[in-house]
Amino acid sequence: MTPTLTAEQLANFDQRGVLRLPGLLAADRVRRARDYVLGRLERAGLRRDGEWRLQDRPRPQWPDSGVKSSKVIGNRHPDVEALIDEPALLAAVDALLEGQAFDREIYKRPQVMVTLPNIDAWTVPTGWHVDGPRLASGRRPGVQLFTFLDTVEAGGGGTLVIAGSHRLLNEGRIVATGDVPRRLRKEDFFRPLYADADDAADRARLVTHKGAVGDVALEVVELTGAPGDAYLIDLRMLHTVAPNAAARPRMMATHRFFRADVMPELAQAFGWA
Repeated sequence: MTPTLTAEQLANFDQRGVLRLPGLLAADRVRRARDYVLGRLERAGLRRDGEWRLQDRPRPQWPDSGVKSSKVIGNRHPDVEALIDEPALLAAVDALLEGQAFDREIYKRPQVMVTLPNIDAWTVPTGWHVDGPRLASGRRPGVQLFTFLDTVEAGGGGTLVIAGSHRLLNEGRIVATGDVPRRLRKEDFFRPLYADADDAADRARLVTHKGAVGDVALEVVELTGAPGDAYLIDLRMLHTVAPNAAARPRMMATHRFFRADVMPELAQAFGWA
């Protein structure tokens, strides 16, 4: 497999846990997946004649996304599944997993994510969580792909991540996914991210939130981009869904690549049989 990442990119990923790869997915592949998603949204009455018809129904209110993506769109379609077959993507995942194979049974296909416009004044949400535990071995459990089926601009519902957060709580023992946010929210950096606030402007400013816990630099990063752009994040990273203050829906896709060689540790951490 042809390497796609430089030594600088790999070092940056180790430190920050998030890597932006513009135009990683082929335009034709993304267009086909986007056309399928748009077709399903048209069947749901959200589009007509190539135009959004969002005014035809009551606007959802955050945290309601307005669309149950798994039901309205589904993920079992060849053009959606093909998103994770991109050679450049697989080469990047291979590099970040240190050449180790990824499991193909737990997550077999990517997940489409759609958020309709659902808020007037954009704010940083409070639902921070992780999708992967800390392992006793200290190994990276895997990486997660976030990619765009349509342009997502700032405030438009793009996923938020906390760069550097994957480096915290690696203590040589398993730390379950639910325990990570519970412990981190006690730290000064994370406390305002979890605090409720009446002033939306105050919470909107948190998107520039930077700081540190010990010697680990931390930063809130909003995932924005154009069709085919991709982000890969460490599965230990704190992240959250965000509200959409834009005029059009947020359309993204995600997929988790768990390392096959840590599946016994993951099974123990998740309590899988």
